[in-house]
Amino acid sequence: MTSDEWDLIIIGAGIVGCSAAFYAAKNGMRVLVFERETPGSAQSGRNLGFVRQQGRDFRELSLAIAAMKLWEGVETELGRKVGWFRGGNLALATSDADMARHEEWQVRAMDFGLDTLLLTTEQVITKLPLLSRNANIKGAMYTASDGKAEPGRATRAYFEAALELGVSFSLGASVSRIDVSAGRVTGVWSGGRLHRSRMVLCAAGAGSGRLLRAIGLDLPQEQIRATVVRTLPRPELKLEPCVSGPLTGIRQDVRGAYVVSVAGGEYDVRWDSWRYARSYAPVRKSNPDIARINVWAPLQRIFGRGYDRPLADIPPTRDHVAPDAWRTKEAITEFRHLFPALEDTQVETSWAGIIDTLPDVVPAMGAVDALEGLLVATGFSGHGFGPGPMAGKIMADLATGQQPHIDISELSPARFKNSLQA
Repeated sequence: MTSDEWDLIIIGAGIVGCSAAFYAAKNGMRVLVFERETPGSAQSGRNLGFVRQQGRDFRELSLAIAAMKLWEGVETELGRKVGWFRGGNLALATSDADMARHEEWQVRAMDFGLDTLLLTTEQVITKLPLLSRNANIKGAMYTASDGKAEPGRATRAYFEAALELGVSFSLGASVSRIDVSAGRVTGVWSGGRLHRSRMVLCAAGAGSGRLLRAIGLDLPQEQIRATVVRTLPRPELKLEPCVSGPLTGIRQDVRGAYVVSVAGGEYDVRWDSWRYARSYAPVRKSNPDIARINVWAPLQRIFGRGYDRPLADIPPTRDHVAPDAWRTKEAITEFRHLFPALEDTQVETSWAGIIDTLPDVVPAMGAVDALEGLLVATGFSGHGFGPGPMAGKIMADLATGQQPHIDISELSPARFKNSLQA
């Protein structure tokens, strides 16, 4: 093997790419990772930090359950702190309809062996002493085995552990295309140079669609801009579970600050937004509030938005992804409504990230049969941080010819009708 030949090339150093590199190296593979910025600079370092099984689509629930076993031992395995804490996940209900939906999910989840319970109003207040008794809470769904971690720390921990195992990283380097010959991948092009490998994993987040479309795999991948807000630390006022409110997700981080995000985000119109408009029409019809359409985005990209940069512990990105002021206000308004004891807690910073999504809102994961040597792990649709390490481990196993120990067939990239045909 020459110096420019690799057992596995990975595109993207998010939580999936870095964990795949780590586990592939443990499997004895010679690995090269390309990342156009720095590890975790995209959504892997900018998400809310929930590590949950609760409330997931049942096609990906086995993946989330398996990931939880990795998270339990991740700090020991990597030799680094990632802020892992098992405090449970609590989804509030403000109506009888909410409770009915929670009950339906909880009954189905019992078949997976989950510890999810339905709580009464008084049981919710016992779990959340800071919760307002005027918040009109009918009850909640609670999974004690769920947890949380620090997104940037966790991604960097996998990156550093992979480096120690001999993985090579090319940071600040974009991949221009995946090289294909005679029905199989042969490497990737970056900086006008071919880097050879007979096994390539595309885990490039929102950048995956373009690379895959160029070789015939047409995933209808879109992008949503999601805003996250963080308060000043209040370590004396504990909130152990992750909380899903009517509109927001809320987590207390390792410093005691509260991290809050509103469900949904902004859809920034692009020049090629027409491409998958039909694929997303049913989603827009069934859930019209999931994304607000921002028609001014092309002009904003040209003239800039003008916003404060987040604090230094949030990984920087050249895309300068701007948080939305309306989402920030909405998040803090609900946070203070639910927890009035924290009403005077001030906002420290806010930021945004780009969520890569697919029409059915579950990831595309696995091998592409029509192109030998191509693996895909993308489209995690805003909830990929928790299952990310297990997704990376599965990709590493597939790269070495091992079959995953959980069924990911329903997540196959081939499920979309416009995908490359054999």
